[in-house]
Amino acid sequence: MNRVLTRVFQWAIATGIMLIAAQATAADNLPTVKPVMDCSQLSSVNLSNKIGGKVTINSAAPLKTAEGSFCQVKATIAPSIGIEVALPQQQWTQRFLQVGCGGLCGEINLSPTNVSGCAPATQGEFVVAATDMGHSGSMMDASWAEDPQKRIDFAYRANHLTALLAKALIQTYYGQTQKYAYFMGCSDGGREALMEAQRFPDDFDGITAGASAAFFQFQNSFFHGWDVVANQRADGSAILLQDRLPILHRAVLAHCPTLSGINDGLLANPYACTFSPKWVNTCAANQTDKSNCLTAEEISVVEKLYRGASDSEGNQFVVAGLPLGSELRWPVPATANGHSMAETMALPALQSVLLPGGKQNITTLHDFPLNRQNFAAVAQLAPLYNAANTNLSGFMKRGGKLIMWHGLADDSVSPAFSIAYYRGVQAYLGEKSTEQFLRLFLLPGVGHCGGGEGLDQVNLLSPLMAWTEQNHAPEKLIAGKSAVAEPTAGMPAKPQSKTSEVGKDAEAHFHGVLRVSSPVAVAMPTLKATRPVFPYPYIAKYNGKGSPDSAENYVPIKSAAFDRLVVGKPASDFIGPNNQKNYVVDGKTLKAQP
Repeated sequence: MNRVLTRVFQWAIATGIMLIAAQATAADNLPTVKPVMDCSQLSSVNLSNKIGGKVTINSAAPLKTAEGSFCQVKATIAPSIGIEVALPQQQWTQRFLQVGCGGLCGEINLSPTNVSGCAPATQGEFVVAATDMGHSGSMMDASWAEDPQKRIDFAYRANHLTALLAKALIQTYYGQTQKYAYFMGCSDGGREALMEAQRFPDDFDGITAGASAAFFQFQNSFFHGWDVVANQRADGSAILLQDRLPILHRAVLAHCPTLSGINDGLLANPYACTFSPKWVNTCAANQTDKSNCLTAEEISVVEKLYRGASDSEGNQFVVAGLPLGSELRWPVPATANGHSMAETMALPALQSVLLPGGKQNITTLHDFPLNRQNFAAVAQLAPLYNAANTNLSGFMKRGGKLIMWHGLADDSVSPAFSIAYYRGVQAYLGEKSTEQFLRLFLLPGVGHCGGGEGLDQVNLLSPLMAWTEQNHAPEKLIAGKSAVAEPTAGMPAKPQSKTSEVGKDAEAHFHGVLRVSSPVAVAMPTLKATRPVFPYPYIAKYNGKGSPDSAENYVPIKSAAFDRLVVGKPASDFIGPNNQKNYVVDGKTLKAQP
């Protein structure tokens, strides 16, 4: 690279970083508030009456960080909801942030994610809270769900009570309430975020919901289960293996336009393309060199995985299959007799979480055929777990703001759900009303909660704060690509489980290799490129001037190709208004309240 081009490149990246920094300052400048008591005194306060459940404060002690000290409170809400709240001792600027968890939770991690570049978060100015959702274990462990109360706590109760407890601690410790309350989550944390907006609209002023596993009942059964059974022969051996995926990915990029005006391998709208078997060379029956072809059997699997769980009668059990452009991350085995990472997601959930009653005798996915009858079986608890209620009128009327976001190369939770849900809210509340409080951003080439080939470094908290506090609606996000390969995928904590190696691999694949819990956000890494992400249904297109690695050189273009995404029945029946219920434990079973 010559000296002139180097200067242009450096200027372009600096411009992008300045755009991100500008987002970080577009919120109220709130004064610092000091505590009115010593941290240790919180260990003896009685907050049970304020929460509506027995609260036990297990400890209250100082936590030192590079950005100042916190009062870290560890508590339990009966029966077993674990909670941590970190309250700044010198630098609180009157904001509260609650963070969600991934997988099936089971651990407490205070680390905010997707906030790098947000000064109050990187300077430790937020009260930060998190919960284990009512049980302890790895993100893949489902045994807790054999206790019906733990199902309710995981579904919706734990985060709500955590918010109440954190607010009560704020009032007690500082002598005043927070001025703004925020919730951020991705994956199951995205489900939790939508659940809060739907069931408890008064808990938070601003919410971000990333890659929401909100179609929970069908996501953890039919979506992941299909990735397994559609790729198996009658003897259980896998057909499409990991080393074959680059062949498919190259074929997709050769036939699908990026739509961004540059040929960078990132599909700005995967729904502008429909896979054709003609894109891939078909290996001859006796062909020995298969380095540039797929067998007819492999191509058949590919078609099924793109289509998603369905049957010969036209029933569509999930919103969509794996998106075009996500091929390099598909959870297929490395060997014909290896285990699929999707299986480690589906089996525990089917055994303990998704079906009414106790533990199910399901040892392989062949024990649970993906048909209409079993769809009805898992649908029984959709009113408990799913966060697909499009009636957000309560959240809208109280002035709440919601940013949804999703990577368009997500192989764990289909971005099609976020699109379908957003459309459902529009259909129920109207397009103009929806635009006043809800925006959806789709990140090309980005995997589940981060990672992938796309630009996955994005500060979501600053634009949410600007919208919530100053009513500056986000007209775009600025996404960046780290100059150094990141070891994390975007979720906040390293798996601490004692699960099998397959289980650990699945945790890392679907949820990332995560960092140690901390209430202070990490700084934005050095970036090698930036690009805007415009609200759905707009995509970013290069204007042909300046560096394509600079966000300022892109314009919004409405993409009509999103209309090609059509959600069929019975999946579409479960995205709509007022489809949730509250539950109580009746003996050893769950009982829906009228």
